[in-house]
Amino acid sequence: MGKVRTDRRLLTGALLLGLWCGSAVAEPLTVTWSELRADRLSSCARLLENYLSQRKCSQQAASAHLLSRQYEKCAPGSADLDGKTVRIAGYAHPLEFQFKDVKEFLLIPPLRQDCIHPPPPLPDQVISVQFPDGLDVNADPVWVTGVLRRERVKTHLATANYTLQATSVTQATIIEVSPTN
Repeated sequence: MGKVRTDRRLLTGALLLGLWCGSAVAEPLTVTWSELRADRLSSCARLLENYLSQRKCSQQAASAHLLSRQYEKCAPGSADLDGKTVRIAGYAHPLEFQFKDVKEFLLIPPLRQDCIHPPPPLPDQVISVQFPDGLDVNADPVWVTGVLRRERVKTHLATANYTLQATSVTQATIIEVSPTN
């Protein structure tokens, strides 16, 4: 009788361990840039549309500087993605003028191509990434996988409304980083 009870406990323990380990290695959720902006405030639609539709880069850059606090409030980021393990394609932008073994960078969607110095994306379109393994940054897009958090980080380049502890960074294609995603 004691042996049957012990065997049952071992079997139950093994089953629970298998379920726990299986959930720990679950596939990450592939996320698009449009999903990151899902919680934009409807009361800010006109303000954000005005910013995004500026014809001149200098006007958009000035607007980004003058109205940055309003943009932060209007583009808070998606609460549904907070704490999830995600995979997202974008462009790695180092915070310093260093391109080898970069451990901290901003991940951004494609920027305007008609500007010499494009204005920063809205805060819900910027992810501050920590990658302990380091990355050699170039102009090619990358897939970044890790735990996404909705928390604001201000840098000298842009405000990010997300952070991500990256576990992997791999090469992506330009098509996978579509500006409409």
